[in-house]
Amino acid sequence: MKTKDMFNFLLSAGLSAVSFAATPALAHVSVTPTEARVATSQIFTVNVPTEKENPTVAVKLVLPEGLQRVSPIVKPGWTVATRKTGDGEGANVTEISWAGGQIPAEQRDLFTFSAQAPASETTLVWKTYQTYQDGTVKAWEKEAEEHGGAEEAENAPGPASKTHVINDLAEDKGNSDLSTGFGVSVVALLLAGASLLMQLRKK
Repeated sequence: MKTKDMFNFLLSAGLSAVSFAATPALAHVSVTPTEARVATSQIFTVNVPTEKENPTVAVKLVLPEGLQRVSPIVKPGWTVATRKTGDGEGANVTEISWAGGQIPAEQRDLFTFSAQAPASETTLVWKTYQTYQDGTVKAWEKEAEEHGGAEEAENAPGPASKTHVINDLAEDKGNSDLSTGFGVSVVALLLAGASLLMQLRKK
């Protein structure tokens, strides 16, 4: 393998390691981040996978109480709409819906919006409704995931995603920094190895 090709291979592998370390495993519809600091502005991401043979054609997110300054981010190929309560500056966004696009079977897409987290510690429960092309709607609204018992119907409500609003992210941030730090360390080692190969090649 040529030195240049080796360098590109190592760089690609390193970046993949960082991506793997920093990305959580997501099943079902979920909203990230799972933790946010009180009263801070935040970009929230709704991760929507299509788990049926029919494509997803619409997504509705019911916003939990306490969020301020909610603003959906433009999503090419989709029409974004909001529902509000109140008028003028006192209006509050209570729902965001995306329609007009498609998420094919076994694929997923991301929908984003910005908002200010509540001013006190709380748990935000994100109730989401996913509409498929055949007209069926999957509700992600249960506040607790039940285990055991009889198998649920295909369109039975699934667990709602949650975000914990806390005063200090220091404790959990340590775990996140560890994963990200590991990925960065891998990149550094791979790049160092590639650099050494290039220097030896020149001699």
